[in-house]
Amino acid sequence: MKPDYKLVAKAKYIHTTADLASELWHEVYKRYFPAKELDALVEQLQSPEAIEEDMDRDVNYFLVFLGGKVVGYFAWKMENTSLHLMHLYLKPEYRGKALGRDIVLSCERLARGEGKGRVWCTVHEKALPVQQFFKELRYRNLRAAEPEESGAARSELLFEHTL
Repeated sequence: MKPDYKLVAKAKYIHTTADLASELWHEVYKRYFPAKELDALVEQLQSPEAIEEDMDRDVNYFLVFLGGKVVGYFAWKMENTSLHLMHLYLKPEYRGKALGRDIVLSCERLARGEGKGRVWCTVHEKALPVQQFFKELRYRNLRAAEPEESGAARSELLFEHTL
C-alpha cells in the first residue's frame, strides 16, 4: 500500500497536524528534554499558530496517510539553492517500513526538478537512529547547526545531500 501526502491548507488539517506533532514530539524528544521544556518547544514550534506562521513563510506541511489513517507528517521549504526538510515524523509503528525513505526521495526529486542543488535538514545530536537513517540515504553530517537568532545553543547537527 502506497502512502498519500495531503497538503495541509485548511484549519482542520492545521489542528490535526499540531495534535500529531505534539504526540510525536513528546514520544521522540522525551529522552532529550525535561517535560516542561518539551511542552514549551511544542507550543513554540508546532502549535496550530506556529504551523500557520510557518505556512505564511512558505513552509509546506503534509500529512502522511496510509490506508486512510494519518501515520505522520513532514514539512519542507524551498530556499535559494536548496530544499530544507524541516520536519519528518512518523508514528512508531510505521517507522522502518520505507515511508520516511520515500518521503526524503520525493523531496529530493522535487528539489532537483526545481533546479536546487541540495536537500538539508537538522537532526538532534543524540538521535542516533535518525542520523543513521540519513547517512544510509547518502546525507553527510556537516557540522553542528547554527545557534538560533536569539543566541540559544542548539543540540542539532546539520545533514546535507548534494543532488
